[in-house]
Amino acid sequence: MDFLLDEKQRNIIQKAKEVARECLAPRAYEVDEKGDHPRASWADVWNHGLLGMTIPEEYGGLGLDPLTYVLVIEQLAGGCTNTAMTVHMHSVVMRYIDSLGTHEQKLTFYPEIVDQGKLFGSWGSEPSRRGGTGAVQTIISRESGQYVINGDKHFCTMAGGAHRYMVHCNVQGIDGGRNIVMALVPHDNVGITVKGEWDTLGMRGTVSPAVSFNDCKVEDDWILGEAGESEQSGIGQIFGLGYSSVYLGAAGRVVEWLRDYVQSHHFIHDPEPMANNALIQKSLAEMFLVLESARKVLYKSAWMWEFNSDPIYRSVLAARAKYLASDAAIMITTNSLQLLGERMAQKRYPLERIYRDIRTCTLMPPSPDRCLEIIGKMELGLDDELLMLRHSS
Repeated sequence: MDFLLDEKQRNIIQKAKEVARECLAPRAYEVDEKGDHPRASWADVWNHGLLGMTIPEEYGGLGLDPLTYVLVIEQLAGGCTNTAMTVHMHSVVMRYIDSLGTHEQKLTFYPEIVDQGKLFGSWGSEPSRRGGTGAVQTIISRESGQYVINGDKHFCTMAGGAHRYMVHCNVQGIDGGRNIVMALVPHDNVGITVKGEWDTLGMRGTVSPAVSFNDCKVEDDWILGEAGESEQSGIGQIFGLGYSSVYLGAAGRVVEWLRDYVQSHHFIHDPEPMANNALIQKSLAEMFLVLESARKVLYKSAWMWEFNSDPIYRSVLAARAKYLASDAAIMITTNSLQLLGERMAQKRYPLERIYRDIRTCTLMPPSPDRCLEIIGKMELGLDDELLMLRHSS
């Protein structure tokens, strides 16, 4: 299936490619080395008008459709996986605001991005939940006429770097285990404590330590929608599409780099470029095919996204894309290192860093097994089991 893009879409994607190559890529090593927020890269994304990708046009954003959006994130990831992942997390929060927020909330929150270049994080993971399964333990309750949050989160992306955090909370006093509301809490709010360090294999620039909430007071205007509305909307499933874009953007950069390297280098005592070696040709061809196949599924999933807003339907689309993108990215980075040998373990080559980033960020839920379970239940028509699976995740 060919996905025809109009001139506006092509121009936005080209702009993202230029930002990735000219602004993000030169800083990617430093971001990884320091393990700190890619603030300068965020500023470049904002200055080039891409931080409001998922903000509606009437509020000053680009209002990108899902297909154009994943193509932009893919380009950004080709420059810096950390920047692309954090911008993706931020952009999904903008979709929540668009779907669940009031007009007044949009007039409050969106200018913080469009005019000031602020980023919003999304905190849903918890220490007692594996891969997003089980009930949310962070509780929001009503005390003395005000909302209060108590609980613990981990993998809190952009902790200390974002302007607001969308905290996934269960509402106290409502029957059932999945009555989630989203609270947009300012970074400097009293009752937020960052715990521990962020010292990881890869994705070091996402800075995602644990955070605790202790009687953290929340204004009514910071709450998005009613209890349970966020899950019914199916918005959260688009996290998986963005993850897939990051994986394939980074893997695509590896393939491009490898292609250039073997054309410009040769083995000792052989004057011909490495590209003339049949083994390298075969290996590179396999990478191209795996990458292209995963891209097609991702693009199709993104294109189909708006035809059906049912969360189960969208979870299947996201599972398809994420499973193949994860598999492709791991295969490409692993095989590239193996193909060129031990020299590629040196930090002066980008493969070492991108391998670590890919191996880390592909661990994000849903896991490959969960993705296959979702897809299998759909193919077998087990709608009731799919519904139960969604409520447990």
